[in-house]
Amino acid sequence: MTNTIQFIDFIPEVTETKFFGGNKYESIDKCVERANEWIRKNYNRKIINVETVVLPQIYRKKEADSKSVYSIATGGSIVYTFQVVRIWYE
Repeated sequence: MTNTIQFIDFIPEVTETKFFGGNKYESIDKCVERANEWIRKNYNRKIINVETVVLPQIYRKKEADSKSVYSIATGGSIVYTFQVVRIWYE
């Protein structure tokens, strides 16, 4: 039997949507709370590592997507980032 390594990301959720953009997102502490809840519910999984990952704030359908890779040209403008809690497990 082969064990496969997998991961799950806990991405900050939108807490407030503004009409002209600039949404507000939950804190990294809330992401950690959700990650801890997942660990409690999946106690039969072997947790290999828990880490935070900083990703560029690129959205598709107004949701963060940590599993896809995008390449964007910023033309020198600012690219904002968001922090994700990632759990690696078997």
